[in-house]
Amino acid sequence: MESSLEIIIEALVTLSAVAAFVAIVYYGLKMYFEAENRKLDREWRENKEQGFFPIQMQAYERLILFMERIHPERLVFRVNKPGLSARQMQAEILKLIREEFEHNLAQQLYISNEAWKAVTVAREETFKVLSHAAERTDASGSSMDFSTAILETIEKLDKVPTEVAVGILKAEFRRKRLGLNGLKGSQQ
Repeated sequence: MESSLEIIIEALVTLSAVAAFVAIVYYGLKMYFEAENRKLDREWRENKEQGFFPIQMQAYERLILFMERIHPERLVFRVNKPGLSARQMQAEILKLIREEFEHNLAQQLYISNEAWKAVTVAREETFKVLSHAAERTDASGSSMDFSTAILETIEKLDKVPTEVAVGILKAEFRRKRLGLNGLKGSQQ
C-alpha cells in the first residue's frame, strides 16, 4: 500500500506543480495581453487625435476667417464700390454673408454646439446691424451713406457680434489644444 500511496502523493505533488505552473503562465499571459491591449488602445487614440486635430484646427481657422470676413467694418471696405446704391450694397453684403455661411456649414462637425451657436448668433446679429443701418439710410441713399450708417451702428455696440464669436472660438480651441496636450503628457 505504501508504494501506491507514495505514487498517489507523488502524482498529487506533480499535479500541484503543473497546476501552479499553468496558473502562473495563464496569469502572466493574461497580464501581457491586457498590457498590449492598453498599449494598442492608447496608440489608436493618439493616431485618431493626430488625424482629427488638424481637421478640427482648420475648422476653427475657417470659422474665425468667416467671422472676420463678415465683420461689419470689413464688409464696408470690401463691398463698397462707387456707384452702388445703399440697397444694392445691402443686397451684396447679405448675399456675401449667406454664401460664406453656406460654404462653412460643415465646420460645425468639428466644434462644440456652443461655439457653433456663437457663430450663428454672430451672423444673425450682423444681419440685425445691417438692417438697423439700412433703416437709418434713405432709400435713395448711396453706398457711402449705408457704409456710414453701418460704422455708426457698430460704434454704439458694446461688443461687435463677430468679435464675441471669435473670442469664443479662440477660447474653445485653446481648451481643446491644452486638453490634447494634457492627454498626450499623461499617456507617456
